[in-house]
Amino acid sequence: HELPPEARRKVVKEVARVLKPGGTFILTDSVQLGDRLALDESLGNFEKLNEPWYPSYIKENFGQMLSEEGFKPEVKYMNSVTKTLSFTRL
Repeated sequence: HELPPEARRKVVKEVARVLKPGGTFILTDSVQLGDRLALDESLGNFEKLNEPWYPSYIKENFGQMLSEEGFKPEVKYMNSVTKTLSFTRL
């Protein structure tokens, strides 16, 4: 959530470039909209704490973004307000 949307896409493209087929990419960050419905109304408040890219982060579809770059979504694990996603490079 510390990156602007354009930089997120560049990171994913670079991961796709350097990770061998069959390799695993793991992303851990805070939950997003829809992950913990009870928190959805308050997630946007983090922008007020000097988190300028958080509003776009909580709406970002990482599954779609990584699928478009040749990854298969694997595991989604959540613990409190942290989420970990794993993807396999095809």
